[in-house]
Amino acid sequence: MAEAGLDIKSREIQPPTQQKGSYLPLAAGQTVCTVKDEKGQNCAGHVKQWSTAPPEVLQKAAPGNTLHRCQRCHAIYEGPPQEYLHPQRKK
Repeated sequence: MAEAGLDIKSREIQPPTQQKGSYLPLAAGQTVCTVKDEKGQNCAGHVKQWSTAPPEVLQKAAPGNTLHRCQRCHAIYEGPPQEYLHPQRKK
């Protein structure tokens, strides 16, 4: 992800992917798919956590990562657990 002087607030609460498995790494603050199509343009589909992934897909991810999938092109990303995006409040 190229730095273009953008001030993305979610970078402070979602660290980038540290461990990498077989899938695309989820960048810090990434919520949109960056896979390029035949014309060289980004897919720009929403990247959501994929909680119903089959076991054979889960095995290829690095330990500690959760899977995220583009809702448009179905590209698979792996990154930190969803708790980084929605931190639990301490009681």
